[in-house]
Amino acid sequence: MDNIVFSLTRVPDAITDRVVYTAHVQTNGTIGRDELAERLAERTKQDASLWKYFLDALSEEIMTQLIAGYRINLGQLTTGFAIRGAFMSEDEAFDPERHQLIATIRTLDPLKSAMSAVLPENVTLGLTCTVAAVMDAVTKRVSEITGTNRVLIQGQKLGISPDNPDEGVWLVNAKTGDIVATATVERSDSQTIDCVFAEPPEPGTYTLVVSCRNGMRESLKPATAKVKSVVVKAE
Repeated sequence: MDNIVFSLTRVPDAITDRVVYTAHVQTNGTIGRDELAERLAERTKQDASLWKYFLDALSEEIMTQLIAGYRINLGQLTTGFAIRGAFMSEDEAFDPERHQLIATIRTLDPLKSAMSAVLPENVTLGLTCTVAAVMDAVTKRVSEITGTNRVLIQGQKLGISPDNPDEGVWLVNAKTGDIVATATVERSDSQTIDCVFAEPPEPGTYTLVVSCRNGMRESLKPATAKVKSVVVKAE
């Protein structure tokens, strides 16, 4: 569920008096060699120690060839060196005090194609989620819970992490705001939540509340969607 997210910073334009916003990409964290090796091991069913050895050898070889003056093509991108700083004559030598050797990265077509399919999410005002329908999984009735109390929720950006207590599905008293029933989420993805109310409330009309991050990191406040007038009926 991870995605590229960004926040906006207000920047006044001193010339036009207009207010513009600049985007800042918020990283989901840094994946080090060990974690990368574990992910590769899980994907390929190979021992993680082999991947750690391979990654160490690859990193060392890339550095050796870069220092030797080669550009490295990794399939998705190429990397090499460039020199920053002005030279005052054709025969001037490199001066570490005025010139700087910097690493460069250029994206290639496979990565460009993958990037074109990404739609970064603006989280300046927080995450968002949408509930399109709440359905009883047994009767297939919309906005009505009966039978085994199993509920299907459909919408967008609905992924719930069961390990985070501030994410979940609740029935709330519309007048007092008190939680009257908590669902056990058995399965969720970005479009569907399958959950069960083990101890449903008395028959009546409630507000169903969904709180989720859709796989985003815990530092972001979860999104909340509310569905009013969800009817609970006795079997």
